[in-house]
Amino acid sequence: MFLCTGNSARSIMAEAIMNRKGMPTFTAYSAGSHPSGSVRPEALSQIENAGLSAENFRSKS
Repeated sequence: MFLCTGNSARSIMAEAIMNRKGMPTFTAYSAGSHPSGSVRPEALSQIENAGLSAENFRSKS
């Protein structure tokens, strides 16, 4: 579990990276203490630039 305040960038990127690296042993999740309601487009762009899928990410508590 990766936590950050807004769950809009860093924890989302960590979730994407660790889900790829941890397959199939574990599944990573992210959440925020005060979710912003949307994922920052820059974070999604960086996920895609790393060759990872940027689909289905959302800001969540």
